[in-house]
Amino acid sequence: MLAHSHQELKDAPYVVFVDSTRRYVDCSDAVCELLGYSREQLFAKRIEDISYDINEVPKLFAQYLQSGTLEGEYVLQRQDHTPLPIRYKAFVFSDGCCAAIWEPVGGWKELYLAALVEIDPSKQKQKIELAVNSIRQIADGHGDEHRQMHDALAMLNALHKMAK
Repeated sequence: MLAHSHQELKDAPYVVFVDSTRRYVDCSDAVCELLGYSREQLFAKRIEDISYDINEVPKLFAQYLQSGTLEGEYVLQRQDHTPLPIRYKAFVFSDGCCAAIWEPVGGWKELYLAALVEIDPSKQKQKIELAVNSIRQIADGHGDEHRQMHDALAMLNALHKMAK
């Protein structure tokens, strides 16, 4: 149960709290369900333990602590090791609480479109990889939806080659 109350977090289903060492110290029940961890398992972890790109974590966290807020997109890793793309908004509150609201990014089409329109080369590679991984997890099959996914994979592969 969340032990902290801040107006910015009100009514958000996916809320996490971390300490200065990036260890999870509290979260909503929805976060546990989303990631597939029990509360106790999650509290034994740090941000990088459930992140797809662990090299980015210290830099982003330092930036977050310095500015007091940070928002963007990130890829987490569920307990079953599948990628979980999220949008996040993180806050450092005056009482010292470090908290974030997560919003899962849903559907392969949204990820595909985000990769296609990203113009920042430093973000484009991650978005392409996320879309490809998402599509590959569900693309084995037949029918119109699967044909669209295979077409999307072909386009992403071409985009990835051009981005190099």
